[in-house]
Amino acid sequence: MSYVALYRKYRPQTFDDVIGQDHIITTLRNQILHDKASHAYLFTGTRGTGKTSTAKIFARAVNCPHAKENNGNPCGTCPVCMQKGDANLDIVEMDAASNNGVDYARDIREKVQYPPVNGKYKVYIIDEVHMLSVGAFNALLKTLEEPPKHALFILCTTEVHKIPQTILSRCMRFDFRLVPTATLASHVAAIYDKEGKSYTPEAVNAIAQAGEGSVRDTVSIADRCFSVTEGQLTYESVMSVLGVSSTQSIGTLAGHVLTNDAPNILAEVDRLVNEGKDVARLSKDLAVYMRQLLTVKLCSGAKEMLMLPSDNFQALADLSKQTTDKKLLYAMEVLVSLESQLRYALSPRITLEAALLRIATSTGEVDAEGLDRRLARLEQQPGNLNAGSLLIVDRTNAQSIWRGVKVELDKANMPLLRGIWEEAKVRFDDAGALVVMVEKGSYLLLTNNFKTDIQRFVAKVCDRKVTFELVERVNEQDVNRQLENLGSNVKFEEPERRQ
Repeated sequence: MSYVALYRKYRPQTFDDVIGQDHIITTLRNQILHDKASHAYLFTGTRGTGKTSTAKIFARAVNCPHAKENNGNPCGTCPVCMQKGDANLDIVEMDAASNNGVDYARDIREKVQYPPVNGKYKVYIIDEVHMLSVGAFNALLKTLEEPPKHALFILCTTEVHKIPQTILSRCMRFDFRLVPTATLASHVAAIYDKEGKSYTPEAVNAIAQAGEGSVRDTVSIADRCFSVTEGQLTYESVMSVLGVSSTQSIGTLAGHVLTNDAPNILAEVDRLVNEGKDVARLSKDLAVYMRQLLTVKLCSGAKEMLMLPSDNFQALADLSKQTTDKKLLYAMEVLVSLESQLRYALSPRITLEAALLRIATSTGEVDAEGLDRRLARLEQQPGNLNAGSLLIVDRTNAQSIWRGVKVELDKANMPLLRGIWEEAKVRFDDAGALVVMVEKGSYLLLTNNFKTDIQRFVAKVCDRKVTFELVERVNEQDVNRQLENLGSNVKFEEPERRQ
């Protein structure tokens, strides 16, 4: 017999086989035991979490005469359970991705009138239901609202937001969750035990983490790793199959970045790239490593959370002592944003090297001296901006200022100005200055008295006297470029030093 992929071989056949979805299985099981099946269900969630498998199990269970005797599970021996695929006339499976037209929906509406052949219900499982056209949804609407007593619909989707509200309101909705890593690791271990495959605990933990909550993805990765070695499957073997840079290489590069060793950063990147490592994958692996470092630094139970080999965990613990949590957080932010930049970068390697050097030279905190130099340069360079509004103040916490001004506006009972401030976008520029961007339509409202009021409230929250000029911008993308020429529009008055 030809080889069968593990995810197909170990596809759940009963409710007991479904993992990580106890909140759903309990409800469906009880509905079968008490004969309270609804007429329409909506199964939604991330791919590989068991939506279609659960739908097939439920479809057999509602028609199985022995389900109540088996705690709601289909018995697997009666004619209803034995018939598979097209042979079972009472279970109709449809793929909305390839049959999404209104004619197909009308065909369902006509055939739904025919009673089941063997069971109590004629069950329609519509997979990827969000792919149906608007006309198809409208054609199904009346059938879902007033279906025949023998009809039962199960709609499965990964994009529930694309389904019309009129359809959602007529279905009993179940949200399938991502499966915990520990549960996935146990599942992979059970499969390997049945297949007679030797493995280390770290190996199955790595497979489970790579699956990212999806059972199908996890089992597929386990299938890929199955034949990588005839002997025991190890953590290093799994990392090799996944294409992840070796932990030692990533740890070495991370150490150079966190200790501001620029020459070795460039040398290590050069070595990894010459070995054929993908730049985008290298960036992602480094971001994961920084997250692991931050977890070790902040969490007492990091060893149980990360589930890494002892040597790897000890290396993380040693390196985490050489840096600060703020720098690690900054490194994560830069590397996460780098992922989208690399997709369109003309020179991915240069983009990566620039990001790593920026992390290396930063402390993760606002540099007061650098900020002063930045402000002095701005005051010396006259500039102009068009459209929108910018308010710049010296503060280390943008969101706290934004929230503080909202509170002050509420206290002052100024709903109009509060509404404008609610829509403001607050962030820091590269030098640490706070930039508050107000929509263009609000610019006229922020003149004269409004300007005075907002200036007063910002100064109150900042605990210092702040003056500024309102300027306009063309679009948000121009802000970083045009801040260099902001010039005389921004002024600061330092508070008197207290004795």
